[in-house]
Amino acid sequence: QTGGDLKESLIIILKLFVEKISNNIMEVLMKKGFLSKFLILTLIIIFIVTCGLIGCKKTTTETTAAVEDTAAETTKTDVSEAETTTTAAAKKLTFGYIMPGPDPWYAYARDGFIFAAEKLGVEVSVLNSDYDQQKEQANVEDLITRKVDGINLFSFLPEGCQLAAQKANKADIPMTIEMSALGEGEGTVVSDIEFDWKKFGEMEAEYIAENWPDENVLVICGMMGQGPNDLYLSGVKEKLAELGKNEIVGVHPADYNRQKAMDIMQNMLQSGLEFSVVQVGNEDMAMGVIQVLKDAGKLNNPIKVISNNGSPDGLKSIRDGELSATVSTAPSVGSISAFEALYRFVNGEKVPDKIYAPLFMITKDNVDEAVAWEASDVTLKAVDDMFASLGDYKPIFK
Repeated sequence: QTGGDLKESLIIILKLFVEKISNNIMEVLMKKGFLSKFLILTLIIIFIVTCGLIGCKKTTTETTAAVEDTAAETTKTDVSEAETTTTAAAKKLTFGYIMPGPDPWYAYARDGFIFAAEKLGVEVSVLNSDYDQQKEQANVEDLITRKVDGINLFSFLPEGCQLAAQKANKADIPMTIEMSALGEGEGTVVSDIEFDWKKFGEMEAEYIAENWPDENVLVICGMMGQGPNDLYLSGVKEKLAELGKNEIVGVHPADYNRQKAMDIMQNMLQSGLEFSVVQVGNEDMAMGVIQVLKDAGKLNNPIKVISNNGSPDGLKSIRDGELSATVSTAPSVGSISAFEALYRFVNGEKVPDKIYAPLFMITKDNVDEAVAWEASDVTLKAVDDMFASLGDYKPIFK
């Protein structure tokens, strides 16, 4: 028998025993005249109630235990659901985005990264290094302290990328680098997203040699020592030397500053140096150079300007017949590629160590086909398609 059955049997035996004894006692008391019939009836009622309470106590105890078990199960379920909710909330990602300076190209790149992140519910913390390497490293350390889920660094020095990579590796935070060559060292990154800077320098050199052979070329470039600047500059120099149709008569860094580029252009006009082609390191500087040449009556008379970026101002300038040609390097394409590489990696996918975004030569003949700088759903699809061409990658943007 179980404990419950045994208890019930004992209660029945006890009731019978008490009833038998009670009957005997009652007979004796009545014979002696000690108790009235009314009092006897009262005692019998008390006896019956007491026995009923014994049974009720057993039932109540069992019911209470059942209720407690149910409550425990409910609490257990609530805790489990709370843990699931907490786990789901913990999956929300935060990426850090470090831009190198205030140039409009970098602002469009930043906006492209944020545009892609918002589509997938990723928060972005943006920091600007203002072309200061110490500030850049401080920005990296700041994001590490915040324990972000990933960092995308748009640097201006390969050595800075290497130092930042080592810090991110130590903190076990994945890092991608955007348009920034990785210097020599132990630091590693998830992926290096680049335009092929040397190739676009070669593309501009080929355009110059084909369209303006035997003309001298003045180069106003960006910041010496910056990876993209040095690579594109080497492409221009080497390809022009290989083709042998043009001579570079000067290379002047303007540090991606429009006013500096204007000052250099003004000084070169006054120097008496002979040149009829100016290659400018980005279109923001090129707009300043064009203004100086227009004021001097020299624009396309005979001095032509070629640049790179494919910015809204640059494309308008081509349509207006001022800027002769440009290599389109839409910043939103590069930054969205960087976001997608970082996002895929954080979610467990392998991504290529290096990714090259596409380049296009833009002239008045195809200016309306240029990829826009501003990020859009079209840009997202283009980047998804690019990843699909690199391997078995399914689209992440719906």
